[in-house]
Order: sequence, then C-alpha cells, then structure tokens
Amino acid sequence: MLVDVKVPTVGESITEGLLAEWVRQDGEVVKTDDPLFVLETDKVTMTINAEHGGRLKTLVPIGASVKIGQAVGTIDTSVSVPAPPADMPEEQPVPSATTVPQTSGPPLNPIAGMPAAKAKLAAMAEADEYSPAVRRMLQEYRLDPKAIPATGREGRLTKEDVVRYMEASRPGAAAPQQNRAEGQGPSLVEQRIVGQVPSSPAAAPPAPQPQQPRSGPEASERQTRMAMTPLRARIAERLVAAKNSTAMLTTFNEADMTGVLAMRAKYREAFKAKHGVDLGFMSFFLKAAVDALMAMPQVNAQIQGSEIVQNHYYDIGVAVSSERGLVVPVVRDADRLSFAGVELAIAELARKVREKTITLAELSGGVFTVSNGGIYGNLLSTPILNPPQSAILGMHSIKKRPVVVDDQIVIRPMMYLAVSYDHRLVDGREAVTFLKRIVACIENPERMMLEI
Repeated sequence: MLVDVKVPTVGESITEGLLAEWVRQDGEVVKTDDPLFVLETDKVTMTINAEHGGRLKTLVPIGASVKIGQAVGTIDTSVSVPAPPADMPEEQPVPSATTVPQTSGPPLNPIAGMPAAKAKLAAMAEADEYSPAVRRMLQEYRLDPKAIPATGREGRLTKEDVVRYMEASRPGAAAPQQNRAEGQGPSLVEQRIVGQVPSSPAAAPPAPQPQQPRSGPEASERQTRMAMTPLRARIAERLVAAKNSTAMLTTFNEADMTGVLAMRAKYREAFKAKHGVDLGFMSFFLKAAVDALMAMPQVNAQIQGSEIVQNHYYDIGVAVSSERGLVVPVVRDADRLSFAGVELAIAELARKVREKTITLAELSGGVFTVSNGGIYGNLLSTPILNPPQSAILGMHSIKKRPVVVDDQIVIRPMMYLAVSYDHRLVDGREAVTFLKRIVACIENPERMMLEI
C-alpha cells in the first residue's frame, strides 16, 4: 500500500516552507520514525520523520517550496523493513566464502548511503588515474576525460592527448596542426598551458594592453546568486521591524568575572560528575536576568497595541546560532530551575536546534532574551530586540584589563554587558538599575544561590 509523505502542520501561522534536504534518498527502505526530510519555514527548521516503514519515493526535489499538507513523497508499506540483527552468540561458525544467491523473500536492498559512498570512491579513484598536469587541464577547461582518446600506457590519458583534443575541437584546427608539422613551434594551447609567450624574431613584442573585464563563464564564477531561505527572510523581516517599530536604546556596563570563574573552576568537575552537563556561563546570566526582572518588573512587560501587558513568569530566550541562521529557543520557568536545570535545558534545546528537531512551541513565548556574542570573540555590540519583548541582554568576551579596586590598579577578567530596551516602556533609570542588578549578581554569584 502506498502512503503519502505529507508536510505536517508546524504552527497556526505557517502555511508553507522549503524542502531543504532529503535525509533519505529515493528508493531507500526506511523504518518508522526514521528522519526523512528537513523542512525550513520562516520560523523554524525541523526534521520530519517517517510515520510508516517501507520503500521511499520522493516526489519533490530539494529546494522546492511546499505547502502544509502537501504530499512530497510516498512510502510503499508492502516492502518489508529489514529487522535489526539479533544478538550474536559468543561463538559463530566461520561463514563460507561461497556466495549464495537469493531464491525467496523480498529483494535485498543496499545499505543506506552505500551508492553515494561508492560513487565518491569511484570519483576519487578516477581522479588518481591522471597526472597533476592532466587533472589541472581537465578542471581548467572543464573537459570530459571520457570523451578524449587516450594513447598512454595501459590506456592512461596524457597531456598530449588533451592538447590534441583541444586543438581538434577549436575553430581553425588545421592551421595549428600544419604549423606544428612544419616545425614552427608549439600550439597556442600548449603555450598557454606551459606559460610560454609566443615570439617572432622579426617582430617586436606587442605593447601591453589594458586588462579587460572578464566575461563569460569566468566572470560568472566571481558571484553566486541564490534565493533567500524562508528563515533568513523571516530574520531580516523581524530585525527591520524591531528597528522601525520600537524606540530602541542600549545601555552598557562591565562585570568583573573573577567570582564566576573561581566558582566554575572549583565546582566544574563535581558539577559535571553529578548532573552530566558542564557548568557554563549561561546559567549564571539566566539566573541573574531572572533576579533583575524580579527587581525591575517594568522590564518584564510588553506593549501590545495600546495596552501594557505585565508578565509574571520568567521564560527566558537563549540565542543559538545554527547553520541556517539565529534562532531563540526558550527556557521555560527559569526562576524555578536550579543551575543544573538551566544548563540541562539549554543543552537539550541546543541539541534540538542542531538536529533540526526544535518545534515552534519551543521558540515562542519568551519574555526576555540573553545573547552571548562572546563565544565569537565579540568585545562589544548593541543587541537588537526580539519583539514583542522589551529588553535583551548581550554578553561579550572576557578580557583581562587593568581596573581600580580599593584604590589599587589590578588585573581582572572583565566582560562588557549591554542591555537594549524599548524606551517607549522602559525608562533609562529602570534600564540602568536593571543592568546594575545583573552586574551585582555576576560579581557576587553566591547571591543568586542564596537568593538574596
């Protein structure tokens, strides 16, 4: 029986998407819950799994726009899915080298990915058959080696074979061949290959000509054009909307990271041994953000139309960079989570983003966002709001700098912090107080643990 593979519903406001990748290829036998294809929408990129087992037939190519509910392939459920191998006993007889032909049962299917692997190995082996000079000529002139008669030992292709083929293929091929027969030097193609400049004893070398702009295929290689993905288009739309629809302002401060670094160094191994996850920086900043939001509830409010909506929960977004763009999954009820709970939640969300299994619900509903640009070495930036949120915290790289402590100049690991906020709702005093509260929590991390 043929069962349609349809694009599932991923959100109320999403009606179409882009089929970004076929994880399983046409003709492969898949099992239930095997990943089939990657769907990219304007809000989320996710992997769609098989609901049935059988032989897959793809109907839509990679890169095609698809509608929600559209059939992009079929699965023939009459094809039996190979069962996983049972546990092997400790001692097994040595199998015979004789090949036993299949006489009954469903046709055997190649291992998934084997055709592509064989093709890649074959291409590598074919490339090794040519000398470096021949390989360079084939790539430079985009020639099909199978169309060129080979005269070398054991049928190998030589540079002379390529030269003869090109001389015979270009217009006016007879004249160069005749010139070579009369002993008038190498052909123009050979001169170009070996880098020689044609010369004549009776004529002076021509004056250098100004370089002309390249045209044709060589010029087109300097640029590539591709359609903007739905996710990138959505990111662009939201960023422009944030700039145009809010009165965004940014305030800055710096935090001494000595206390956080000392605590991580002291408890990092024990923390990972107990909870199975590393003690990172994000848990400190998420807990500091929750503390600051509780102290300054104006920042935990949003403008919706002509109303101000005050939030009394603490779902914090964490900006995560993926190969297709920036997404912001949300850590739910961060105020109720321990440091280990925050780290586990972030690790799970980051895994889903990488594996393209994140859902739209896990990207929605945040009241505040934390973005860590420091992992890329960023020293200072102004983060852009994530509407309808009213503020976002930007973290940056840790740099040792001279600072004054108790009237003494000392070297301390410092981090610049930036809070961008919607000035329509949050005043400067509130924004500065909010950021200073975060700095106080980071410089005294025991405050967050003692909740004081």
